[in-house]
Amino acid sequence: MEKFGITYDHITEYLHALRRERQGELAEKEKLWRSAGLPIAEPEVGDLIEIMCRLKQPSKILEIGACVCFSAILMSQTVPDAEITTIERNPVMIKDAKENLEYFDKNKKITLLEGDAAKILPELSGPYDLIFLDAAKGQYPTYFPEIKRLLSSGGIFISDNVLFNGYVAKGAPDRHRNKTIVVRLDEYLKMLETDTDFKTVLLPISDGVTLSIKN
Repeated sequence: MEKFGITYDHITEYLHALRRERQGELAEKEKLWRSAGLPIAEPEVGDLIEIMCRLKQPSKILEIGACVCFSAILMSQTVPDAEITTIERNPVMIKDAKENLEYFDKNKKITLLEGDAAKILPELSGPYDLIFLDAAKGQYPTYFPEIKRLLSSGGIFISDNVLFNGYVAKGAPDRHRNKTIVVRLDEYLKMLETDTDFKTVLLPISDGVTLSIKN
C-alpha cells in the first residue's frame, strides 16, 4: 500500500522508526499538532528544512504558509539570529500562530504577516537567503515569479506538497474539485524545472518536495 501515492507505507514506517526524534518543548508541541491533524510539515520535510538552515545559515528567511508557525519556530531555533517573515491567511491558524510565537519567539525574530500571499509578496523587498513555500497549492505558479525576485543569488528555495498525493504524476485528480490543483502544480513543476536561473531536484518524500538553488 502506498502513502500519499508516492512512498510505500513499509518504507515510511521504517524511516520514521529509524529517525532520531527532536527533543524539547517544540518537539512535544509538534506531536500534539500532528495528532490533531494540523497541516504542519511532515517529519522528513522538517528535517530537510533544518539541514538546509544549518548548511546555508541564512540571515533572512521567508515562509509562505505559516499554519501554526511550527516550521518558522523550527527554523528560528536552528538559526537563532535569522530574521524570519512568515505569511498566513487563515484566521484560525493565525490565532494559534500568534499564541505559539508569543511562547516560543522570545527574541521577536519572527514576523507574522496576515493575509493573501499573492497580495503580500509584491510588497516585500527581500532579498531572502531561504524561502519555504507551503501554502495554497493551486497558487504556486502565481507565487513563483515573486519568489524568484525575492530570493538572493545562491539562495535556497524549498516547496512542499508538490506531488499532491501522487495525482500530479498521474495527471489526474482523485476528485473533480482537485483538478485545478493538479493542473497548476504540474504547471509549477515544469516552470521551476525549466527556469535556467535555478537548479532543482524533486524529492519523492512525504507529499513531494522540491529543493532548488538560485544560480
